[in-house]
Amino acid sequence: MKATLASFDLANAKTIRELVYETLRQAIFDGELRDGDRLVEKELAERLGVSRTPVREAIRKLETEGLVECLPRKGVLVRGITPEAAVEIYAVREALEAAIIPFVIQNITAEEKARLYQLVDEMRRLTEERNGGELFEVVQQFNETLVRASRMPHMIKLIDTYQEYQATFRRVTLSMQIRKPTALQEHRAILEAIDEGDAERAERLTRQHLRAARDQYLGVCEARSAKGVDEA
Repeated sequence: MKATLASFDLANAKTIRELVYETLRQAIFDGELRDGDRLVEKELAERLGVSRTPVREAIRKLETEGLVECLPRKGVLVRGITPEAAVEIYAVREALEAAIIPFVIQNITAEEKARLYQLVDEMRRLTEERNGGELFEVVQQFNETLVRASRMPHMIKLIDTYQEYQATFRRVTLSMQIRKPTALQEHRAILEAIDEGDAERAERLTRQHLRAARDQYLGVCEARSAKGVDEA
């Protein structure tokens, strides 16, 4: 997976510092830069065609997020998303996405409801066909449509702050066939509660959905960690 670093474009309207940071960050989420990889300022600067200063600043910013770690005598290493970070991010998502439900019920349009039901039907078809790639995209569309139906720009922005983490988590959980039918049922139940104007039930179902996804993600992480230990 080499698309992220290769697509770096200096002609973009953003500052070079922002571009370098966003490019490196996305490369970590995409798995192009993997857990344990060493980041060398000089090599990254040459690869991206920039000076070392924006690379250094980007690495510092990534360090504050916990995505990289600076270790004595080892340099800067990619740390990715730890299980502890995942628990925290899911907790933030749960708080935000449950809080936005009453505003969704208040402001959602008939057209948006119809679109959400259409997306749920599409999820069902793709689940039956075991088409994981398209299913991931449709689930993304469902969540974005639902959140934006709240008409709450500040809350939407806060939720969007975690979109890369959310996408990473969904790729992992939706890669498991056992999770897909359950996730489909959970999405439909949340939508039906919203359609019926039952905020309390929709909030409860949203929390249950996110906690189930969290537990599934952590289970995958634990299994991968155990496999790594066994192979060592």
